[in-house]
Amino acid sequence: MWIIAGPNGAGKSSFAGKYLDDLVAAFPNDFGPGGLTKLNADERTAALRREFPDAAQAMLNLRAARETDAEVKATIAADRSFSVETVLSTPKYRGDVLTAKDRGFRIGLIYVSLHPPQLCSARVAERVLKGGHDVDSEAVVRRYHRSHEQLRWFATHVDYLWVFDNSQNQLLTPPALLATRFPDRPLRLVQRGLNPAVDRALTDLPAVS
Repeated sequence: MWIIAGPNGAGKSSFAGKYLDDLVAAFPNDFGPGGLTKLNADERTAALRREFPDAAQAMLNLRAARETDAEVKATIAADRSFSVETVLSTPKYRGDVLTAKDRGFRIGLIYVSLHPPQLCSARVAERVLKGGHDVDSEAVVRRYHRSHEQLRWFATHVDYLWVFDNSQNQLLTPPALLATRFPDRPLRLVQRGLNPAVDRALTDLPAVS
């Protein structure tokens, strides 16, 4: 089970998705014979919009979220490797992580952050100009703080963890690696001071080196 997470506009699809694709290409035997099923509520919303062009956006978002959550549970029950992309602003995937671990899954988290939180709103605005979906700026900042609160819990329950800061222009400067975790090793903070929200989420966790 791979979770691609981070605030709105941080670069989950553009950077973290590519990072996971590279991992799959480099270590195909570690992802199971069926490959990696990709679950994405935003993509599901876009598909629903094509099917129901006159529907309210809020209704499509809710339906897509519910369908994606159901797919997560069904894929775990089928013992298939998968990834799910999420802002991680609620604890809803905690139970899925615990269920998956009980079934013998390894859990990976690729988390992408930005600083300051207002940069997320600016990135979303850029995305809208390119034809992407919009998110209310107040909701973006609210989810930003909630997402980092959730990061604390997930960082102690995953087997593999990479946390990146993507505040710089990705075309010019690659995202900075902030923290890692691997099986049977403590969480390691690679850089401190670059992203205060990540520092607050991870610095005082147990088993941090």
